[in-house]
Formats: sequence, C-alpha cells, structure tokens
Amino acid sequence: MDLLSDTAPVPAVPALGGGWALRRICGPSGRDAHGYAASHSDGPEEVFVRVQRVWQHPLRAAYPMGAHDIAVWFDRPAPDLATGLLRALTPALFAADPRCRRVVAAPDDDDLRTQRVLEDGGFRRIAEADLPGGPVVLFAAEPPGIAGVSTALDDMPH
Repeated sequence: MDLLSDTAPVPAVPALGGGWALRRICGPSGRDAHGYAASHSDGPEEVFVRVQRVWQHPLRAAYPMGAHDIAVWFDRPAPDLATGLLRALTPALFAADPRCRRVVAAPDDDDLRTQRVLEDGGFRRIAEADLPGGPVVLFAAEPPGIAGVSTALDDMPH
C-alpha cells in the first residue's frame, strides 16, 4: 500500500528522539486515527495523543487543508510534559510523510493549557473556527522548508 496516496491512512510514526517512546493504543483501522501513549525516559507519566489525516477530521472545514496534512490532539487537556512530545513528534510526522505540509491541532477555545503547550511545542496560532463540537483555536506547525517561505506580497514574484 502506498502510504503517501491521498486515500492512505496516517503513516506509521517512526521512532522518536529525545528520550521519547510511543506505544500504539489502538489498532490500525484503515483511515481512523492512530492513538499513542507516549512516555519519556525521565519518568512514568504518559501522554495520550491521537494522529489523523485532516481530510478525515472535522478540521477539514476550518482551513484550506492539503491532502497530506495531519491533525494531532490530546485525549484530555495536554499536560506540560506534552511540549517535549510535540517537539519530537512533529518532525517525525513530517519525516514519515514528506508530502505533509502542515501538522495542525485545534484545542477548545477555553483550553488555555493545551494552547500554551502547543505554542511551547512549536505550533503557531492561526485562527479561530467553529466546529460541530464547539469553538476551537487552530494551531499549525510546518516543516522548515515551508515555514521559512515569506508570504508577504512584496516578496512574491511579479
């Protein structure tokens, strides 16, 4: 199966660096989200994170998504430990699918803790959106090759 095709499931996340380990907590089910329990070598606490293609998630209506964009979210408000996980997980997701141009997250608009963890983990606040479950704040991380490209009109070729 070509994991990079538009109908492929989320690619398997490779091993993470920085002392992080992932344990799959739900089996592969085609296009469904992959769930992971992540732990760090510093202690026994686990962070539960889910990963899914954006086009299979309600976020698809919130921004002009790409076919290979990936959504991440925590099963409950993100603990502070999740900042380190995001710093290891995001580059691993880009490595697993080189055509992914954005990893996004959309915590509830009142989940200030997760919003702070996302910002500290390298995500940028993009916009607010109304999803079927309520209002959210959209955050995104992009690979360095995309994030460094200027979108200022003066920098565009004429």
